[in-house]
Amino acid sequence: MCQPPLSPTFVQSSPNQNTNTNTNTNNIQQYLHFRGKEDSTSVRPTYMENQTHINERMRAILVDWLVEVHLKFKLVPQTLYLTVHLIDRFLELKVVKRQKLQLVGVTAMFIASKYEEIYAPECRDFVYISDKAYTRDEILRMEGQLLAKLNFQLTTPNAFVFVKRFAKVAGIATTPRSTTELLANYLVELTLQDYKMLKYLPSTICASAVYLALKTRGKTPWTPDLEKHSTYKEADLQACVRDIHELHEKATTNSLQAVRKKYAQEKHGNVSSIAPAHLGF
Repeated sequence: MCQPPLSPTFVQSSPNQNTNTNTNTNNIQQYLHFRGKEDSTSVRPTYMENQTHINERMRAILVDWLVEVHLKFKLVPQTLYLTVHLIDRFLELKVVKRQKLQLVGVTAMFIASKYEEIYAPECRDFVYISDKAYTRDEILRMEGQLLAKLNFQLTTPNAFVFVKRFAKVAGIATTPRSTTELLANYLVELTLQDYKMLKYLPSTICASAVYLALKTRGKTPWTPDLEKHSTYKEADLQACVRDIHELHEKATTNSLQAVRKKYAQEKHGNVSSIAPAHLGF
């Protein structure tokens, strides 16, 4: 199949100052575009009711494994977010048997990699990483089915754009990356496994994660600038903040540990060892 186009240049970094200025403009434009499309591209948060062979737990196990695969292949964050979104959109539209769920996941990451990565893993890499549970032909066949079912629409609101934008507004997007920004990203990734978090828009999750990261680090959690740029009032975020906080509290005892272990690494600031905040609401 033809390789899908690379994602917009805003995801690429450059040491050139002029390029950085252009990239920042692209960031804002992409953010505004995605905010406008969120409602129309969101996944129905009750789609699992129509699945007769799989359930929320199976989805969580699949996402946990894909986080490990994503880390092993050293892929960019956008690829992980797009992978999970493709899985949910496909499952919303098609009933999938249990033995084919991992195939859907592998294929979604294969497609997302070709869309987001400069050097994407090859199909044979995904055959290998799935312990040869599926053949190359099966993955390519599922790729065709998935793309056709989604009408080849891969450009949808991505949580990475929102968390990056809100972190910048909050003043925590630094080089090297600040502990608070890494913590916000950790909190967002904790939501990927949890099916119930589909009831929130990606921008709501990211705004809530930045809020919670700031609060956890003893900073003012919500400022006039954050309210202006996100369009969320502090009260709008409380339900989502509580749900993410609950995931943070349960992270150490959850049987699915891929995200926590990932953010226990030094390159991710060991932020998964940071104790949850006391919310007070």
